This record gives sequence, C-alpha cells and structure tokens, in this order.
Amino acid sequence: MTESAAVLQLHHRDAFERNVTRALAAGAGAGAVAYFTHRVGADVPLSYLAIAATSLACVRGDRTDRLLLGALSVLLPAAPWGFGLPHAWTLATSAAFAGALMVKARLAEKGEEGSVGAGRPGLFNFGVAALACAGLAVAGFQVANILAVRLSDISTPPLVASAVSGVVLALFVAIGSVAGHLALRPDPVEARCEELIPTLAGELQSLATKALGLYRQCGRSLSALPREPAREELARTLAQLTRSAVELASEWTGVEAQLEEDTQTGLAQQVAELTESAAQAKDAIARRQLELAAASLGEELERLEELKLRRERVVAKLKAQVALLERARVALIGMRSGHVQVKAAELSALARKVSALSTAQGDEAKLADAVATGAELAQQEAQAATSPKAPLRFVVATPVAVPDAAANAELKPEAEPKEPARAAERVRS
Repeated sequence: MTESAAVLQLHHRDAFERNVTRALAAGAGAGAVAYFTHRVGADVPLSYLAIAATSLACVRGDRTDRLLLGALSVLLPAAPWGFGLPHAWTLATSAAFAGALMVKARLAEKGEEGSVGAGRPGLFNFGVAALACAGLAVAGFQVANILAVRLSDISTPPLVASAVSGVVLALFVAIGSVAGHLALRPDPVEARCEELIPTLAGELQSLATKALGLYRQCGRSLSALPREPAREELARTLAQLTRSAVELASEWTGVEAQLEEDTQTGLAQQVAELTESAAQAKDAIARRQLELAAASLGEELERLEELKLRRERVVAKLKAQVALLERARVALIGMRSGHVQVKAAELSALARKVSALSTAQGDEAKLADAVATGAELAQQEAQAATSPKAPLRFVVATPVAVPDAAANAELKPEAEPKEPARAAERVRS
C-alpha cells in the first residue's frame, strides 16, 4: 500500500535565489545609508530602508514596469510610518506592501501574457507573500536587534553593525517573497487543454496532445528571449492557436462514435433488409411502411457521409494548425543570435508571420466550408427540382342553374291567357 504525499514545488528557483542575493546587497547598502543619515542628523528608520531596498532589488519588467514598481517600492513601505501605529504593526504593514510588490515584479518580469506553458502568480500568491513578509520582518527585526547588541559587545564599528542589521532584515523580508514561487496558477491554455484531451479519442486526441506539447516547447523557447511587444504578440497567437485547435477537436469528439465503420455497415444492412421485406410484402400498407422506414435509414446514411466529409475538413484544419505550431517551434529554436536587437527583430518578424498564417488558415477553412456547404445545398435543390412529381387532378363542377322565384312570379301571368286562345282555336277547327 503506497501513501501519496503532497509535493510543494518551488517554481523558478534561480529567480528566487537571484532576488535573495540582490536583497542582501541592498540590505547592506540600506544599513550604510542609515548610518550616514544618522551622522548628518536626519534619522531615517533602518527597518524602512532595508524593506524598501529589498523591494527595489526585486524590480523587473520593461521600462514602464520598472519605473512604476520602483516608485511604489519607495512610497508604499513608507506610508505605514505616517499612520501612527505601534512599531511592530508599522513594520509588518510596510513589509506586507513590499511582499506584494515583489510578487508583482515577478509577474512583470516576463509579462502576464508573455508566459507560455508556465505557471504565474495569482491573488493567493499576493496574499501569502504579504503575510509571510509581514511576519518575517518582525522576526528579522528582533534578530537584528539581538545581533546588534552582540556586535556592540565586541566593539564592532557602527557602520559595519548597521550594515549587518540591514542585511539580516533584508534577508528575512526577501525570504517572504518565496510565496511568489509556490502554488502558481497554471497557464489557462495549458489547463484547458489538459481538461479536454482526456475526453478525446483516436486521431483527434493524438493531434491535440501534439499541439499541447508543441505549445509547451514554444513556451520554453520564449522564456529565454527578452521581453518585447513582439514576444507577447507571438505568445497570444500561439495560445489562441493551441486553444482553438483543442476545442475544435473536443467539439467533434462526440461524432466519432457515429462515424465508425460498424455503425455505417449496420445501417446499410438494415436498409437492405427493409428493402427486401418491402419487395416481398403483399399488403400495400405494409409495403408502404417498410419503404418509408428504408428511406428514413437511407437519409441517415447520407447524413453520416456528410459528417464524414466535414470531419475530414476538421482533421485537415487541425493538422495545419499543428504544422504551424511546429514551424513556430523550429523558428524559435533557430534564434541563437546573442545580440538583443537582432533577437527582437527576428521575434517581431516571426510573430507577424505566424499571426498572418493563422489568420489565412482560418479564413481559407471558413471559405472552403462555406463553398462545400453551398454546393451540397445546390445539389439537394437540383435533385428536388428534377424529381418526378405527382400530377395534379382538377375536378371541374358543372354549373347548375337555380330558378329565381321572382322570375317565376313574373312568368306566371303571361301563361294564363294562352289557355283560352288554344280552346277557341280547337272549336274553330
């Protein structure tokens, strides 16, 4: 019997170690700044300087992100000192702001849209980082005070003691930023594909799995490139291409069972049996019912053939999308130039090319499907027009004259004088 244990993975360990190393240097600088400001009579809290320096050491992103995060790293940690809170709460609040800023800097390093096939921090990471930095800052302040007392006992120079205190406090705050590297949100495209692929089967599943693998490989290649607008554009194009391919395969997964050869063979056999039974039937009503049943199954067979043709179009479109992802992967591998500007130019050209090819493929597929659908409808209309129609029988009713009562009333007085005239004529004869 095996027991499964939850494993908490540390993502981007190299980035975390780099931030901690830079935070140590920034903490030493903050201690030196605190010492010199104290010498000139402007007492700036060492705890604030160490927290702000740690946050500044972790700033990443493009120029706008660096300017914005740098300004916030100076202003937000200083705000709690104006709230009039106790020192422990002031220190914890300042460190909490710094923890959230360090997670934001980690997210801005590659861009939220530029991360392909990789996890990214979410609201959970922001909250945990703020709490961790707040608690560790208070603990680090106590450790720094104890260490400062021990250093004063051995007559350590004030500049060195201040630098050591800044290093200790910066170390504790930087360790709190580890929350930005744990339990990251998965890539939304990758999560969607992993949700849909197990529901697929056959060739559709293999194509979707290959598309997801190529998407991840493109993500690893993109992570080594500098952050550029073209990089984010290419990342969006690859994400849209992969997601549309897997979702298209998922839409057609329910049709696979209907398109199996056994299903079509069984329907054809039933049509043949019904046709034979109708030919052997002696009763006209029974023969008519059997013929209608056979015609209905025949229409179902035609529908399956149409679905089979449409499935071929879908598979062809999926293969074209997978080939486009493969082309992007090979092109990203080929970017070996060490010059940043050359990489940016190549990346921009690749992004435009992939986007144009993806759009062209989608338009061609829609046009081909529309043309094929129009041809099928025209064929059905032509068959309906050329099919023999039952002759129409018209029944013409013979008009019957209805005597008018008024006319009869007018004729009756004229008939009475004729009788005496006929009698007189008979007497003469």
